[in-house]
Amino acid sequence: MKYGIFLLLLFAANASARESFVIAHRGASAYAPENTLPAFELAWELDADAIEGDFHLTADGEIVCVHDFSIQKYTGVDKRVEDLTLEELRAYDFGRWVGEQWVGTAIPTLREVLGTVPEGKTMFVEIKCGPEIVPELLKQVEASELKDEQLTFISFNEKVVRRLKREAPRYRANWLVSVKQDEKGRLRPHTGKLMRVLRKSKADGISTRANEVVDSSFVARFKEKGWGYHVWTVDDPEFALALVGRGVDSITTNRPDTILDALTR
Repeated sequence: MKYGIFLLLLFAANASARESFVIAHRGASAYAPENTLPAFELAWELDADAIEGDFHLTADGEIVCVHDFSIQKYTGVDKRVEDLTLEELRAYDFGRWVGEQWVGTAIPTLREVLGTVPEGKTMFVEIKCGPEIVPELLKQVEASELKDEQLTFISFNEKVVRRLKREAPRYRANWLVSVKQDEKGRLRPHTGKLMRVLRKSKADGISTRANEVVDSSFVARFKEKGWGYHVWTVDDPEFALALVGRGVDSITTNRPDTILDALTR
């Protein structure tokens, strides 16, 4: 009982000190087609603190929200996003693969997703392609009505993070990386390498898969240096509570309602 009260107090203190804690992964993707407007709108209805979406450049220089480089998973057609124009992509159905109730769902643009973000909420923009997206990306976010603090850019590509922090340092940018233990229990990549990349790219934080590596001492090493620590993708309420106790700054989940309920109950 005392432990539960401690976690609740810790969560309340953490939540008051950060703008985002529970992030809807590709929207409320457990309930609606990932990376679509219905998924993002549902995430807001479920009171998520933030949404996370994946973005690619199209052949005609537009920015669309989709995870994979190919649209085969969503449409059954094996074509790459970078080889198609926005008009061509709009001709495909990105909802039917999840269920008949989603038939007719179109691939959204970055502008459309930005337009869903309410006042006081935030958005994590994951860049799936390379640094070439940055000029158009910055042009579109600067033309939106969102405040700088409502946006965080994330990418597995350290070159993307570096260019963003060089050209628009006022925005937060986090480096995504999968950290694992090898058969001898050694970290791969090791902590020193992780920190070198963070310093070189001038990233504001690190985001890793939530696994056995993410214990309190590991998280503390980064936070002591001033970096934020974020994890993905957590749908288990008990694990989410444990991660709060380990000091993470945000939890990305497919089920924002479930995790919010666990953390506030």
